[in-house]
Order: sequence, then structure tokens, then C-alpha cells
Amino acid sequence: MKNPNDIGLRLAMILCGGGLLTLLAGCGSTTASVSSPILVGDEIKKTAATITPIDALNSPQDDFGATMPLDTTIIFFSSSRNGTIGPHSLFQSRMAGATWGTPTLAVELNNAHSNGTAAITPGGESIYFAGHEYGFGDCDLYRADIGPRGAIPPEVIPWSIPTNLGLQVNGSYWDSEPCISADGSVLYFSSNRPGGFGNRDIWACRRKRDGTWDSPINAGEVINTPFDEVSPWLAPDGQTLFFSSNGHPGIGGFDVFSAATTSGVTAVTHLGTPINSSSDEICFSLSTDGRRAFLSSNRKGGKGGYDLYTVSPVPTTVDPLMVVRGSVLGRDGKPMVATVEVTDLTSEVALGSFATDPETGRYTLVLPRGVNYAITAEASGYLFNSRQIIVARDLERDSARTVDFTLQPINGVIRLLVFFKSNESNLQKESTNDLDRAVRFMNANPDISVEIAGHTDNTGDAQAAIMLSKQRAQSVKSYLVGNRIKADRITVAGYGSAQPTSNNDTEEGRAMNRRVEMRVIAPK
Repeated sequence: MKNPNDIGLRLAMILCGGGLLTLLAGCGSTTASVSSPILVGDEIKKTAATITPIDALNSPQDDFGATMPLDTTIIFFSSSRNGTIGPHSLFQSRMAGATWGTPTLAVELNNAHSNGTAAITPGGESIYFAGHEYGFGDCDLYRADIGPRGAIPPEVIPWSIPTNLGLQVNGSYWDSEPCISADGSVLYFSSNRPGGFGNRDIWACRRKRDGTWDSPINAGEVINTPFDEVSPWLAPDGQTLFFSSNGHPGIGGFDVFSAATTSGVTAVTHLGTPINSSSDEICFSLSTDGRRAFLSSNRKGGKGGYDLYTVSPVPTTVDPLMVVRGSVLGRDGKPMVATVEVTDLTSEVALGSFATDPETGRYTLVLPRGVNYAITAEASGYLFNSRQIIVARDLERDSARTVDFTLQPINGVIRLLVFFKSNESNLQKESTNDLDRAVRFMNANPDISVEIAGHTDNTGDAQAAIMLSKQRAQSVKSYLVGNRIKADRITVAGYGSAQPTSNNDTEEGRAMNRRVEMRVIAPK
């Protein structure tokens, strides 16, 4: 099954001293003047899009870089308006009736330097942005997560202290304008680091299983030119990358373009007028649900500098998405500070890693269609817990599911997310996600031993069911031992249908009863 989450990364693999670029970065950089190729006459695509200024958010100064989570009543952007801490600061606004309320400074995210061009995760629990404070280069990428609220007023978001993404992402050059894919698997940004095709190029890196990032990959010469490519933004289905460029043929200084791959060929498309103009258009972005589009422009008719605009209709078709919401609780029913990780079971690739809200234990995920996912909740001092979510390739409309987790303490029992063919005991490859977690768990807790217990439903011969359940448990033990877990730490048992957890009268109940569990039974 093709994984649409890979398309954004494949796109990358095949393919602010003053003025505009200082604004884009939210921090300083240098650039040489360039001469852009120009579209004229019939070369310019004219569309039916409507470009509307967001008057409630704009100011006489620069306003740019809108980002919106699934909660469409809040928006974040950067501005040089009065009230900033540095040359540019991050602001937020909440919907007040039918319009946006007065923007307020996102205090915890800003410092005396410039901060800008943020990208927020679907649930709004993490935000990525460009900033400069004891970084590695002229501008670096940072992340902040929602922290405990305590006595902080409800209208204020309690962001944690921003964390630099580190040298694996940032370098000694200009790294700015991050975009995080909706599933958390790929980070796009613009950089003038060596190895590109021009002054500033689009780069991308994939998240690794441990939450860090692989080395950035240049998006290639199909997207990048000898000039500047900035402000990348990936559509939530991972199918289309938007960016601004003064190197591709356009009608202004910086114009907005899209890049999409069809049959292995990536094509870059000018978005035409009125989205683009003879002025500069930058920071095109979509809301997490893909139903709202924003851009920034210094075109005539605004309040001053760069203003925020909405674009309607959205100039791309976004595939239907699955929104998964839920909570992670302890056995006592209290919310937990936990990590929720998304894995593609078919490719065995860890996609995104998301933090729960520390006050509520809630999380939100956006999953593109056509993938067999595992969602795993983990917290220090507890057993991990995984669930399978299959988002069909033929999903016809946006859908939603609720998946709640109750984490067991280390001396508890969990159902392993392992897979077998009917009446067989050979592990299928989709089982490695949880089995590898079990290996890591036992390595991290060398003083414990476990029982691997197989269970079946009540169909078929009872003795055959006991034998099959034990053989499946033995297959799990063999995997663990093959990954250097000592055999004497693992016992196996086959209980057949003797210990059901659900009613065997329905197929759903029988499926719940067909399981392999891992029980922590004693210190070694």
C-alpha cells in the first residue's frame, strides 16, 4: 500500500540583513540583488481565487506567516507591530464572534531578537519557529511544547522554554521558516547552507524513531533555482508543497508556487493571479484541516508593509484525512504527561511523535489515507500501549476517531500489537513495531522478567486452540531472544479461549480475544 506521507519527502529527494528576507527569517541574513524571470501575457494563469485582507490582524507594520491548528478559533503569526519584544515577534489571536480578536504577544516564545514564521502541530501542542538566541548560526529552528498551566489564565497558552532543534537540523548558516507535516514525519525549511542550488533553498529532513531528525536533504533543482526559494508549506495530505521563489518565472519579486509529483515526475506550478501580483507574495500556508489558505503580501491596498490575506477557494484539492483524538490516562484515571507516536506498520517507519497536554492528557493526530498505522502511548515508568488504525485508501471524506489509552504501571500487563495469519503462528512483519518496543523495554528494565501469553477465541477445537496460542507466544519469545533478550527472562503460556476479555458472540468480541499479552511477573 502506498504511503502518502512519503510523498513530501520523495519530493525533496527527487527534485536577514535587511528587507524581505530579514522579514521572512524573523532574523538577520544577507542576500544579493537578483533579476527574476518574468511571465507575460498568456503565460500568466488567471484564477477565480478571492484574496481578502485579514483587517483584524493586520497593522501598519509587517504581518506574515499565519499558522492554524485544527482548532480554527486560534491563529498564530509574526509581526513587527508596536508591542514586539524584538524586531519581529510571534503573536496569537482568538476568534471573537465572527472576527478575530486583538492579537496578543505569545510571551514565552519571544525574546529580544527576531522570531517568526511558525508552524503548529494539529492539536496545537507543539510549535516550530525561527529565532536567534545563542544558536548555531545566523538563524535557527526552535520547538516549544505546551506545559503545565498552573495559575496561568485560560486565554494564555503556557508554552515551555523553546528548545533549539540542534546541529542535526541547524547549522552555522541561515535556517528558517519551518513547516512540520501534519503527521509529524517531515520538517521542511529554507536555508542558505552549502550544497544547494542557489542562495536560499528548500530542505527537508525526516524524524527518526528517537524523536531526533535525519540530516537535511535538499529538495533538488526541480524546486530550487540559483536564486531564492523560501517559506515552504506542505499540504496536510502530504501531496503538494507550496513555496515562494524569485527564481522560477513569475510576475513579481517573490511569487507563490506549488510542486506535486505525478507518475514520478515533479512539476512546479505558478499559482497565477490574483494570488500572485507584481508585488511580493510569501508565507503561503494552509490550516491543518486544509480548508483555509493564507498568504502575506506587500501589494497595494493593505494597511502597510506585509499584510495577511485569506485565499478562497484553497488552490489545491486535499485528500480526505482521518483525525484521531483521545486522552492518555493512568490506571487511576488521571491525565498523564505522555508521548504518542505514529508508525507506518507496513513500511515500519516511525512518522510523528506528539506530546500530550500535561493538564488533560489529550492529543490530536491527523493521518493521511491509505496507510496501516500504529498509535503508541508511552510514559516514563509505565508500560507502552499500542493500537492499530487503518485509514483506507478509498476514504471518501474527512473522518474522526477517538482512541483513549490507559497506561499500566511497569508491573502490569499489555496486549502486544502482533499479527498472524489465520491458524498460523508465524509473526507477520507488521508485528515488529511493538516487538521492538518490548525489546527496548526489557533492555531498559534488566531486573524484570515477563510472561508471554497467547489467547484465542472460542471457535474450533479447544485443544488445538491451546496449542496455537502457545505457539504464537513462543514466536514472540523467539523474536525477543533473537534480539538479545536472555531466554531465562521469558516464559510462555498458551491459554486458548480460557481467559476472554470480551464476549465471543460477535466477530468484534472474538477479535479482541485473539491476542498475545506481555505480563511483568517478577524481578529477575
